[in-house]
Amino acid sequence: MKKLIAVLAISAFSFTAGQAAELAEIDSDANGMISMEEAKAANITEEAFSSADADKDGSLNAEELASISE
Repeated sequence: MKKLIAVLAISAFSFTAGQAAELAEIDSDANGMISMEEAKAANITEEAFSSADADKDGSLNAEELASISE
């Protein structure tokens, strides 16, 4: 059981690290969020951006950004 928990924890960290790397590439002002302008510069369509913006705050966090490529 301990091994399973360790594997799951490592997997979750790797996925989070991947999300953070993707966000950092697109986040030109380094505020931790992707604006519509930053998304457009990264060739993310307005439709994809709006669909991914789960909390409808006008920006994407790492989790929302990852949902575009799923």
